Amino acid sequence: MSELLLSELIEQTTEAVRSFGHSRSTDYQYQIAWGTLTRYFFEHHQVLFSKPLAQEYVLEQRAKFDAGTIREWRYKLDRIAVRLLIEFSEQGALTWHHPKPMPITTIHASTFICLQQEYVHHLTNEGIRIRTIQSYETVSRHFFAFLEQNRIQNIAAVHLNDVRLFIPWIAKRYRSTSMRTVFSALRSFLRFTKLKGLTQEDLERTIPSGWGRKTTIIPTITRTEEQNLLASVDRSTPSGKRNYAMLLLALRTGLRSVDILHLKLEDIHWRTNTIETIQEKTQVPLVLPLLTDVGNAIADYLLHGRPESSLPYVFLRTLAPFQNLSSRSACYAISCKIMKAAGIRQGKADRKGFHCLRHSVAARLLSEETPLPVISSILGHRNKDSAKVYLSTDLDHLRDCALSLVGIEIAQEELR
Repeated sequence: MSELLLSELIEQTTEAVRSFGHSRSTDYQYQIAWGTLTRYFFEHHQVLFSKPLAQEYVLEQRAKFDAGTIREWRYKLDRIAVRLLIEFSEQGALTWHHPKPMPITTIHASTFICLQQEYVHHLTNEGIRIRTIQSYETVSRHFFAFLEQNRIQNIAAVHLNDVRLFIPWIAKRYRSTSMRTVFSALRSFLRFTKLKGLTQEDLERTIPSGWGRKTTIIPTITRTEEQNLLASVDRSTPSGKRNYAMLLLALRTGLRSVDILHLKLEDIHWRTNTIETIQEKTQVPLVLPLLTDVGNAIADYLLHGRPESSLPYVFLRTLAPFQNLSSRSACYAISCKIMKAAGIRQGKADRKGFHCLRHSVAARLLSEETPLPVISSILGHRNKDSAKVYLSTDLDHLRDCALSLVGIEIAQEELR
């Protein structure tokens, strides 16, 4: 195949991978790997796909794995993701490789099998989403398998120390960033057993809190940087009109990049000046105002920049085939290009995706004393407490909370 932009190759490879019928979570993992590879290419000032550079990236990931800075699953994922890109770039197609079957954790005690079925039925009646139920069911199955290994055949015989020992056992099977989900699932199950009167002790209190919680500073941009971003886009070209509309959507509404990519023509209600969509991450409906500048930018793109197509999506590729921008790495590439042109967030560790613009929307609303529940509703959070993470961006109000040292001065002699 001729030389291709890395973003275009990732889009085409994504379409080829979809024909394998992988689960959504597997497809998502590939997008994560390709997103990291995209950042690596940008750091090396390379936008076209380069097999030698991709292979160099794999070698660096191997070195990180050998040094213990990344896990084995991550190295293998990156290696496979690069192999897929190389194969598609050289052959124009992918060949299905049958993976080795993963071992499935099974349980044997009939009491545990019946209890798990009852637990899943309980979650279903509670209206829990199917993906959450599947996750919780998996954790409970691991818990039962652990109990069986320790010759415990009845849930009534479980004690506090059994739960404590289970935590390091299960931690070996999950990434550290996934342990919060594991603990939520374990709490849910132990709460269920308590509700049913199957356990006497409060087993839930043995589960630690705060495992794997991120403490990094939330990235945001200033008003001046926002103006520079908008001014840096060349709106005279079809791709510029598209990128400008996508940028404004992120800056004004805080939409996730995946929701911008999947935005459909029918989601824009011109008569009522609203954007009404179903969020990809949460599957929850979201209604946002269609602001004037956002509406004008989208209309300019639809009328003068969007290729003729019967596809329902708003944003399409500017080169044939005129498909929708299905890969999040394509969105990341657009964001990186705009930020580079504006000279914003060019540090090696700076996040350059549209998600930091989502953070900026939340920070701006917070600085205007918008209540947290309202911010969560605007951003489409399922959990209303999710917006609390943005409290750290409100420096003015944080300064008001700081305690003065007036009145507790210490003389120099006292320090000797």
